[in-house]
Formats: sequence, C-alpha cells, structure tokens
Amino acid sequence: MSRVILILLFLLVSGISHAQENNQPIRAAQVFHSNANNYAEFEREVIRMKHLGVNIMIFRVFGNKGDRIYKFANPNSDIGVYFKTTHSPVIDDVLGKVTKIAHKHGIKVFAWMTTRHAIYDAEEDVWDSEYSFSEMDYKTLPKLDLFNDQAVWRLQQLYADLAKYPIDGVLIQDDFVMRHMEGFGTEARVQYLSQYNKLLDAKNMYTELELKDNGRVKRIIYSDEFWQFQGWKNAQLILVADELIKTLKEANPRLEVVLNVSYELFRNPKNALAWFAHDKILAKKFNYVAIMAYQYQMMKELGVSLDEAGDLIKENTDKAIEAMGSPERVIMKIQTIDWDTSKELSLKQIRFIYQKVEFVSPDVGIALAPWENRNYNFLKD
Repeated sequence: MSRVILILLFLLVSGISHAQENNQPIRAAQVFHSNANNYAEFEREVIRMKHLGVNIMIFRVFGNKGDRIYKFANPNSDIGVYFKTTHSPVIDDVLGKVTKIAHKHGIKVFAWMTTRHAIYDAEEDVWDSEYSFSEMDYKTLPKLDLFNDQAVWRLQQLYADLAKYPIDGVLIQDDFVMRHMEGFGTEARVQYLSQYNKLLDAKNMYTELELKDNGRVKRIIYSDEFWQFQGWKNAQLILVADELIKTLKEANPRLEVVLNVSYELFRNPKNALAWFAHDKILAKKFNYVAIMAYQYQMMKELGVSLDEAGDLIKENTDKAIEAMGSPERVIMKIQTIDWDTSKELSLKQIRFIYQKVEFVSPDVGIALAPWENRNYNFLKD
C-alpha cells in the first residue's frame, strides 16, 4: 500500500507545471514586438522584465503578412517563422538566442506559434474553404484545412522542429479555431459525406440570416445540422490538438502546452462552440488555457463599463478554474493597448483588471498582452 501511495505522490508532483516551481504563479510578458535594435538591447529588456516580476516570456515565433519583424533579426523573408525548419520560410533563426538570454536571467520561454495560418509556401490543395454570407457562395480560405492529412502533417513537422529548441512551453495561437462559416474544404466534404451520408451544404446550416450593410452578420439562427457540424469540427480540433501535443512532448516531455481561447468559452460556451468550434473538453487537453480576457475589447464588443468588464473577467476566472480543475492551469490575459489605434491603455486600468483576477485566486496565471516597456510594478505586489 505504501508503495502505491509513493507512486501516486510521484505522479502528482511530476504533473505539476514546472512553470509553477517554488509556488510562483505565472506572471507572463507576451512579446508581440520588440524595439531592441540588437541582442544587447533585447537583453536589457529581459532584465527589466525580471525586475518587474515576469517569470515567463511568451515570444512570438511566427510572422504573417503585416506583422512587424523584430528589429534585431536579419530577415531572409517577410513571412514565416523565427526558428530553423525546412517546412516554412525562415525569417531569421532568433529563437535559440532569445531563449538563451531569457534563461540566463531566470525567465522561462513559451514560444507563441501559429497553426492554421501557417500556409507559407503551401499549395492551395491544403487550404480550407469558407461560405461567404454576402455572396452566398464558397470561397477559398487561406488557412490550413485541418481535415486534410497533409495540412496536419505540415503542422506536425513545424512543431517538431520548434520543440528541438530548449524552450519551456508553447502557446497555440488563436487561429486554432474553425469559425461558423469555415470548414467547407474538399476533405471536409468527402469525410462529411462518408460519416453522415449527406452532402455538406452551408445552406442547410443557417435557418435565418440577416446581414448589415457592410456584409457582416446582423442576426443569425442556426439549424440543428449546424450544431452537429460544429460538434464534428470540434472533434477534429481535439484530434489535431492531440497530435500536436504528442509531437511536442515526444521531443521534450517537459514542454508545457497552452491554448489561446476567447473569453466566450467560459462566459457563453454555446457561443464558443458556434463561433470557434471550441469547448471545455478541448481546453482541458492542454496544460493551461490562456483566456483572452481583453477588458477594453469587452467594453467595445459588449457595450459595458470598465467596472462591468472587471466583474465579467472575475466571473470568467472563477468559471475557468472550475472547468480546468485548478487555478494554476488558468492564465488570464490582460489587454495593454487599444487594438484599433495601438494606443496604450492606462496603467490604472490594467492594474484594476489585474487586481480583479488576483482577488479570485493569487495562483491564477496572468499575462500582459502585449508587453510594453512600461512600469508594471504591480506584478511584484
């Protein structure tokens, strides 16, 4: 009996995130960009992060069209990834140097990596298709079709190469979703017909649809078949998630894997399933869930005040802890800039949301997104 107890204790201890060593809750800096012109300047930024209480740096390792290239990089491409691979263009191999600098100063590195947008140099036969509500027709979608084995294989190879680096974790970008008008690619159609013995037809998914003048959805009512369709897509996301996690952990069993999710997942699970094909079962596949609890975005989207957004985030934190089983598996992401104008949000507002989350549990992880070179002293409080 004592041997069984010892084994169980070992499994429990080994299952605790190594990002939580010394009982330190996650305090993360999500790096969208850096103003450092060289690695020496970047190291000074890292030292400042450490001084302010950061213990994890979430570092962007991909670049899509329009994304800013790190100033300290020597770019060979304007799109691709920031690590060595033969399965994508390489902007510059900076990840190894960045990780070495962060580890030197006691900060762990989580590589922030894209999924469906990793179409770099990929043939269109692995792309998805979407249904255009305004045109009432299908259009090629420049995202990987996760029903396509070749597309999934491509992702696995990228993630296998990423896992060769001495990183501590991987944050899955928020493109690991299938929206309500997506998932109509060739492979999906073939598999849908095989599984349900009927054609996959978008016109069967929406019983009522009203559009705004700009072509966006004003009002929509989904059919019973739509909910079946979203559940089917959700099951595929879970299968692909299993494959990606397996790929990463085969290379490095200690890697922590995090899924980016919308605040709707825990606020309104039905919306999360409809809009993203996400559910709690998918979230629990990962070591952590990172909730994009972006207070300023909430204020705009939901038409609420900062106080109301704070209360929603507090409630969201509670629900996430309940779903994930412990506060240590939850990371609440706090917005630091206005997405539309790139204007910095006030430190007072950011601190207010930080305190709302900490009130629920001091063990909940918190990530500032994006990290800006500002005086976030409250991270040490």
